[in-house]
Amino acid sequence: MLTLIVDGLLAVLLLAALALGLRLQRSLHRLRHDDGEIGRLIEGLDTATSRSASALDGLRQTADATAERLAEQLAGAQRLLDDLRFLSSRGEQLADRLEQQISRGRPAAPPTPLASMPAPPPQAGRAAELERTLKALR
Repeated sequence: MLTLIVDGLLAVLLLAALALGLRLQRSLHRLRHDDGEIGRLIEGLDTATSRSASALDGLRQTADATAERLAEQLAGAQRLLDDLRFLSSRGEQLADRLEQQISRGRPAAPPTPLASMPAPPPQAGRAAELERTLKALR
C-alpha cells in the first residue's frame, strides 16, 4: 500500500514536471520569436539614431551659418551706428555755430507790435529762416 501511494505521488509529480516542461518550452519558443523582433526593433532604432545624428549635424551647420550672417549684419549695423553718431555730432556742432551766428547777427531791439513793424529786410528774413531750421533740427 505504501508503494502504491509513493507511486501515485511520483506519477503526480511527473505530470506536474511534464506540464512545467511544456510551459517552459512555449516560453522559450516565444522568447526566440521575440528575439527576432527585438533585433528588428534595435535595427530600426539604430537607423533612427543615425538619421537624427545627421539631422543634428545639418542643424548645427545651419546655426553656424546663421551666426556668421548675424555677426556680419551686426558689424554693418555697428558701422551705421557709428556713422549716425558722427553725423549727429556734426549736425549739433553746425546747429550751435548757426545759433551763435544768428545771435551775433541780430541787434538787440525792443519788441514792437506786429502792425507797426516795418517789413524785414531780406537779410533778417534769412536769419528767421535759419532760426526755424535750427529749431526744427533740435
